[in-house]
Amino acid sequence: MEQKLENFINLLGKSSLNHYDFLQKANDIDSIKELINIKNFDDWHILGLDLIRTETKKVTLKTRYTDFKDQVFCVVDIETNGGIKAGQIIEIGALKLLDGKEIDRFESFIYAPDIPENISELTGIYPTDLIGAPSLASVLEKFKLFLGDSVFVAHNVKFDYDFISVSLEKQGFGMLLNRRICTIDLARRTIPSQKYGLGTLKELLGINNAHHRALNDAIAASEIFKECIKRVPWSVQSVEDLIVFSKTAKSLKLPNTIINQ
Repeated sequence: MEQKLENFINLLGKSSLNHYDFLQKANDIDSIKELINIKNFDDWHILGLDLIRTETKKVTLKTRYTDFKDQVFCVVDIETNGGIKAGQIIEIGALKLLDGKEIDRFESFIYAPDIPENISELTGIYPTDLIGAPSLASVLEKFKLFLGDSVFVAHNVKFDYDFISVSLEKQGFGMLLNRRICTIDLARRTIPSQKYGLGTLKELLGINNAHHRALNDAIAASEIFKECIKRVPWSVQSVEDLIVFSKTAKSLKLPNTIINQ
């Protein structure tokens, strides 16, 4: 997501704009005005952003007024056969959480003609596993419907979010505009630890499952997310409160000397 668009969405996450200002600012963002009718809230919603009009007819995000316990969070992990420029997604795993409980899950291989040997060694996914797997376009279309306007959650969320968003755009489905939370950021604010990699936090929290497969890693990230939620202060009420807290609250990261003493 380009910075100008991200800044605009973050502005809506902390304030309300009168309709004229909303349209003026949106119209200045080429990537969005060329993609959707910026006046149509349904178009924004298709891309995952839930806009509302307040009682004073101003425009803002629904997540400003949604208690995070009433919000659906979609915890996502992907496996790829390369980087975002030349590689593609070969597996998606995701599960939806509502008030700490799983309500749905999504899992699929995606066909790719090749998987580098080092990727197979890391993930345990081999070219033979992808024989007969559905196409990237068909899986992304189903995943986009599954995700809806949920808040997108992942461990190192920028990687998964950006890779999926770019892939959706390439397939003609438009970018992602869903609100997002990184479990690394959230864990840094709620769990004292020297490191915040997935493996470290799994060991720390007693999460036992296979590593480097999409659904298993999504399940692990969801357990980390649920543990973090238990530890947020009472002042964090709305979804936007939680997003801000994950980015700005004091870090609980332990210095190396604590571990070595």
